[in-house]
Amino acid sequence: MKTINQFLGLLGVLLAFSACNEDPTYFTLEDQPDAMHVKASASELVLSKAQEEEAAITFSWDEAQSPVESYDSITYALRLYATDTKSDNHTDYIPLGSKRELSFTHKELNAIVARWVPAGTPVSVTAQVVGTVNNEVRYVKPESSTVEFRVTGYEKNPTYLYLHMKDEATGTERVERLTQRQLGSGIYEGTYSLSPCGYYFTTSATDAYPAYGQAEGEKMSYVTEGEVRSFTNTVNGTRTFIVDTNNDFMDCRVKNIVQLPTPETIRLCGNGCSVGWDPGSAEGLFTIENPRYPYIFSWTGDFNADGELKVNTGTGWGDQFFFAPVEKADPAVDHRLYNFRSQGAGGDVKWVVRSSGRYKFSLCLDADDMWTSFEPVQ
Repeated sequence: MKTINQFLGLLGVLLAFSACNEDPTYFTLEDQPDAMHVKASASELVLSKAQEEEAAITFSWDEAQSPVESYDSITYALRLYATDTKSDNHTDYIPLGSKRELSFTHKELNAIVARWVPAGTPVSVTAQVVGTVNNEVRYVKPESSTVEFRVTGYEKNPTYLYLHMKDEATGTERVERLTQRQLGSGIYEGTYSLSPCGYYFTTSATDAYPAYGQAEGEKMSYVTEGEVRSFTNTVNGTRTFIVDTNNDFMDCRVKNIVQLPTPETIRLCGNGCSVGWDPGSAEGLFTIENPRYPYIFSWTGDFNADGELKVNTGTGWGDQFFFAPVEKADPAVDHRLYNFRSQGAGGDVKWVVRSSGRYKFSLCLDADDMWTSFEPVQ
């Protein structure tokens, strides 16, 4: 009996090893045949900034079919991907509910392909529609349908803009280059000495188009042919052009910004903040946070109740400072600001912080509208 039991045990082990050598069987879902047959309204596209709000391409498809119940609802989603680099370059799926059509404007499509290839480079793009069967009992593998097209995008934000000025008195023409403080922001600026003149902007130093001219007031129009309407400047002196080409603003502002001894450099100091009494500390440097407002300087940090503050334009005590409007002014209450001066031209007048905490202290250096703000930060 012992021999029989040993034999049966050995046989069980051999059968177990034999089973381990067999290929595992996995459950698989059947692919659904493509009943949607997605179509694109164009097979080749050259996108245009001048038409950016117009529809560039429309995708439409037939209704997907449920293999379970004919009354099952179907929901759809669509995504785009670069045909040759699908895994790296693709959009998220856009949920569409029961809709069976989707359009992209020139602007929307350009924003997508601009992340995949440089402007002016044709790229093959695939649109994939996925139809999902909503059945409460049985899961059905989503149906997929694709269509391919080629698209060439435009340069949304050129590196520079070019300011074209024509002197009102002499007729002399002059071209200056505006730069972006933040590349890709579409906001350009430049500071120049001006006299009364007419002016407009182009995206090229040598080509007449595309151009930005005046639409109404500070608003601009984008022009690819024909007349470019000039803005008019009536002042003499140094001014800063701030040109915002984004659709939300699309404007040109000319600002009289305070010209600092060292451009764009001011420092906070005092025992009312964590910097302490070091007039040249890098810790106290203010920053310009928003390229649309290059005249607003801010410092965010820890402030101490009953401590004093002033703002240096240099690195030492002999430099000129921005002082408080009155002795012991509360920066959270009194928002007046006057231009920088030496201590001897009005005394060592400092702000005094009333409450400890983390705040953002900002100075607006628009010479025509100077002010401060002192806001708590979470």
